Amino acid sequence: MVIALTLSCSKEETTTFNDYDKNWLVVEDDANDASTHARYLFFKETGIPVFANDTLGSQQRIDVFGKEYIHYEKLSMSYSLGGIQSGAPPLVQSFSYCKKEDVHAALTFLKSEIIPMLPEGIHIPSILLVENMTSNAFGPYAFKGFNTIVIAQVSKIPGMDAATRANYKGAILRAILTNTILDGRFNSLLDKFYAVSRKYVPDRDAYSLYIYSLNTYVKGLPAGVPITTQAIGFLATDPRNAYYTPMSTWMDVCMYLEAAVVNTDTQFKQKYGDNQRIMDKYAIMRQILEQMNLKIQ
Repeated sequence: MVIALTLSCSKEETTTFNDYDKNWLVVEDDANDASTHARYLFFKETGIPVFANDTLGSQQRIDVFGKEYIHYEKLSMSYSLGGIQSGAPPLVQSFSYCKKEDVHAALTFLKSEIIPMLPEGIHIPSILLVENMTSNAFGPYAFKGFNTIVIAQVSKIPGMDAATRANYKGAILRAILTNTILDGRFNSLLDKFYAVSRKYVPDRDAYSLYIYSLNTYVKGLPAGVPITTQAIGFLATDPRNAYYTPMSTWMDVCMYLEAAVVNTDTQFKQKYGDNQRIMDKYAIMRQILEQMNLKIQ
């Protein structure tokens, strides 16, 4: 009976604070801080909260034992697409905060070069601006976290040449659009996309295939075509482990998505036009992007 009363009291105490469900993904104005004020104006105009720190705030709370503690709300940089992850999960291995004086140029870039390209209805929970970032899967520019898109190297934006800027934009768009492409509406097209590579590996899955076993499992390529990762329609090996083909279908999608928005149609054909399997998958990705009304080149 004593235990029951204790638990009952503890349960009541946890309901003392009414803002446990506070929406942290907002930007409050601070007219005395130019960086914060710029982020606030961007939020009011676009509805997208942009942060320069992964800690959004703190809150006094009481645990189930009645003990007070401080809760720190942080953006989650864990990669999450749902379903079963294949291979080492993508993650941000390290990052450093950007300087306040670099925020305004980053907001201008987002407003002029990223947002106009996005289809209507794309949801961006938040954006975290950082300076340097390393990840085990998606390079140093952009990463899709659970509730934020991490965008790095913001101080370098004004000085980027055309090629670097194209790669930068491609990485950001890949991070923003991946969930939409994989949310189910394009499953019939994606099944055709995956089937291009799977056709040539009939006895096991073409995904997460050890590259030194390609000669054992790959069958049916046109005469004279060497057996390679690209020959069966992959742009490259998995970025998390160069000894395997892409370890999951979603990684394959990410790689093609980024390549399709980085390159113009002419550039992509110049790079891969003699590989029919890659061109077949590229055509399907272009079809998906066109159906999304993405303003591709």
